[in-house]
Amino acid sequence: MKKLLLATVTGAAIASGAYVVSQQEKGYTPLPQLDYVPADSIFFWSQLESFPYLNYLDVLPDALKYNYQVTTFVEEMKAQEAELDKNALFLLSLVEQYAVSLESSAAFADIWGADNELKLLSYTVGLLPVMRAELGNVAAFKKTLIGAADKAGIAYQESDVDGTPVTKFTIEHEGQRVFDLVLANQGKWTTLTADTPFNSAEDLKVALAITKPAKSLATTGKVERYIKDYQFDGSSLGYLDNKLLVDAITAKDPQSTAVKMLDNILALTGSANALDLVRNEACQKDFSDMANKWPAVISGSKHFEITAEQAYFEASSIIASADQKILNAISNLRGFVPAHTQNTDNGLVTFGLALNASQLSPTVNTIWAAFSSAEFSCEPLLMAQAQSKDANPAMLAMATGMLGSLQGVSFSIFDLDIAEKTDQPGDIEFSKLNGLVTLSADDATALFNMAKSFAPELSSMNLPADGTPIEVNGYLPPDYQLDNPVYMALKGQHIALYTGDDAKKHADALTTQVVEANGLITFGVDTTKLVPLIEKGSKIAGEQMPEEIHDLFGDGYQMHIAFDANGQGLITDVKMNVKKTN
Repeated sequence: MKKLLLATVTGAAIASGAYVVSQQEKGYTPLPQLDYVPADSIFFWSQLESFPYLNYLDVLPDALKYNYQVTTFVEEMKAQEAELDKNALFLLSLVEQYAVSLESSAAFADIWGADNELKLLSYTVGLLPVMRAELGNVAAFKKTLIGAADKAGIAYQESDVDGTPVTKFTIEHEGQRVFDLVLANQGKWTTLTADTPFNSAEDLKVALAITKPAKSLATTGKVERYIKDYQFDGSSLGYLDNKLLVDAITAKDPQSTAVKMLDNILALTGSANALDLVRNEACQKDFSDMANKWPAVISGSKHFEITAEQAYFEASSIIASADQKILNAISNLRGFVPAHTQNTDNGLVTFGLALNASQLSPTVNTIWAAFSSAEFSCEPLLMAQAQSKDANPAMLAMATGMLGSLQGVSFSIFDLDIAEKTDQPGDIEFSKLNGLVTLSADDATALFNMAKSFAPELSSMNLPADGTPIEVNGYLPPDYQLDNPVYMALKGQHIALYTGDDAKKHADALTTQVVEANGLITFGVDTTKLVPLIEKGSKIAGEQMPEEIHDLFGDGYQMHIAFDANGQGLITDVKMNVKKTN
């Protein structure tokens, strides 16, 4: 189910018919199953609201089903099938079933038992991984696992844990049990976990949701707090708790379930003293202090709308931080990207790098100084700190000084077509190009004049202050000459290099856009336009378009990604519009 989790963790949702949902308008409804999730779970991911996965699968293009990666894995495994042990054959059989299940919603329902009311939880009990799902047909999931075990020769037995029926699949190595994969069904909920030499019988009962942990996630308010603090819609939520992870490694609380399991693993592998270097009071404090400043990585869905033909969703991931000194330094790097780079509606591909060049050196120095001057007592950190002092970034100031008042650059292609050169069969030329390159600065004219000093061929070029464009085809290198005119113009605080009507429209719009900090990085792509171009280019070149290209990009979605920083941490926002293609 790994690819299923990856596909749904961003909160995407698609349904058929006239079904339309705006999850952002719904309030979060606590899921009762959170009572069985330990409060000290290091990792947690959930689909908290019912998810119409079967309808989603019917609309989803192959690229977003990860078909290529799955089938490639199966083919590589099958090529060496004769050399695989029964554990690997068991895995291969399950992955094969997963590949088949992606072919249709009916196949997915038949193999995994999912329906359009799917809920999922994945978390840790100590170091034990747990996956729980509310299924429409729990027997189907069990049938698939048993079928894979029979095919691979994996032994399994029906048993019980504290009166709850379970199926245990024994994973062995050289005739010795390594662990049992344990499956339990409780009503419509299916639970899959492991029973290992490093966990206790009580740990297994908690993992199987037979008994509740001493303190549950539901009692902490953590889920509600994350949803509120980061404006998620409550449909899906995941996190990696850096504080709990660091405390487990350093054994800050020797009685915690994770520390006990880690100790058992180290002892079983003959490495009981492997972590002694950081398991002391000094390192526990220093690492804990660092983790408190960067406590978690959190992701969740923010909004989605579903129709029969497409799905639009927004999701975010946050590297949460309370280190305001570092966040302020990174935030000072924020520069400007134009309005046309902020969504996926304006063409084929767009990229924007918002960078306040004057702050690059101060930011690096601030981050470097924060670590090199920190008061550590932990020996590994003191060693790393000593090494960092040999890498003084002061020279960066000289390199970035040449960038002057630069605040951002962007590159966008709004429309593009290609054709075969009449005099050079097999070679490609642009038959249509609508593109725009921008450079934004506090003083764009001064930056342009400085750039001319590095390019003598531009020394005679002057940009009119009123925004009148000048044709620059004659200034371009021979290999970059275009049949259509290419213009450069000073548009307010921006220098625009463009060709084509759409590009001119967006270049003119720059005149009223004031350069101010509005982000760090943006990227957008429309695969409905990109893939046909790649296919056409391959045909002109007499080659077949690589299957990997279509499987990577698909042919039916628009995606926009923005990376930024604010007072809460480092934020990555994803927007995607997926359209049904058949």
